[in-house]
Amino acid sequence: MTYTPSLQTAAQQDKPQVAPAKVLQKVISEQRSGRITITDSRDPSISWRVYLGGGQMHFAESTMGHAERLPYILKKHLPDFRLAEPLPNNTSEYSLLCNYWQSQNLPLNFFRKLLALLTQEALMQFLALPQGYLTFEPNVGLDPLLLSAAFRQLVLPVRDQINQWAQLQSVIGSPFQRPHLEDSDQFLKLAWQESGNGRQMQNMANLLEQNLCFYELATQTDRDTLTLATDLAPAIQSGVISLHPYQVIEATVRPVIACVDDSQTIQQFVKLSLEAEGFEVLQLMDPKQALTVLIEQQPNLILMDIEMPKMDGYELCRMVRQVDMLKEIPVVMLTGREGIIDRMRARMSGCTAYLTKPFNPQELLALVQKLTTSGAAIPQEV
Repeated sequence: MTYTPSLQTAAQQDKPQVAPAKVLQKVISEQRSGRITITDSRDPSISWRVYLGGGQMHFAESTMGHAERLPYILKKHLPDFRLAEPLPNNTSEYSLLCNYWQSQNLPLNFFRKLLALLTQEALMQFLALPQGYLTFEPNVGLDPLLLSAAFRQLVLPVRDQINQWAQLQSVIGSPFQRPHLEDSDQFLKLAWQESGNGRQMQNMANLLEQNLCFYELATQTDRDTLTLATDLAPAIQSGVISLHPYQVIEATVRPVIACVDDSQTIQQFVKLSLEAEGFEVLQLMDPKQALTVLIEQQPNLILMDIEMPKMDGYELCRMVRQVDMLKEIPVVMLTGREGIIDRMRARMSGCTAYLTKPFNPQELLALVQKLTTSGAAIPQEV
């Protein structure tokens, strides 16, 4: 199988992964109220959301892909039901549907049936996921609240489908993924052996070249997503079909700031000041071991205390400037010394800038942003 996952964001990389089914069962058993969002750890462009309270399910939906998912479910279960096009992805399915319900004066029982069907389909995907990134927002609810059903009541009718999707997870993670045909001749050969319907398979081959997700493919071919995924799984496993993510997320590369300081207080201050603004802080307490780590990590900027045991900042800065891969990296001296001689020694050792303690977070952030943007490594007085 060829699978090209989208890139994780920095925030997601910092989150632990959880088993969605276990989280949901725990929240229900504790009768907590709120909104659970699970992001697929293998394809972070895909997320599922569940609203619940007092041990009851209120609604489940995808957080994206409404234009692909809703037409599929409506065509399958309620073919006479039509939503206005286009469907925006920047709002919730629940809001879209409620607006339509109110504008069309649909019967409440009919609308509740629709909400239950959408919830069941979302729960199939939510519960089949082996791992995901969790966000739980307590006391976040729906207005108006139109559905309140027992978890068991919603899940039992689709239990078999949940198990089948779970078994497919090693091959196909979600109906939002986009299968792409890599070898048309081989696909048609395999498909002919399975079905013997050449026209149908040629139509599928054409669709597989259009970057459609499973929901769209199923809508176009009047098939169930699970049946379609099961049928295409052998071709995916053999590499005849590759899987692409629903949407490629650009990698968020955080600039790395190394802080060489034996003070835990300063380390914590720097970390809190910079990480909130999108920087990654590399904490180094021992100056003698710092050079090796700096060579391995090659940060975007180095903050360096002058007064440290074993080796002072002047000596370490001179060593940094002698290493080819580090000599262009800006070095900022952090010190309580304000004398002209100390500043001259810092410049002679090769530092880029000089920040006198105590300094506030705004001063530190402004200097770090300036030097990481310009990339200046020429010693200068600050």
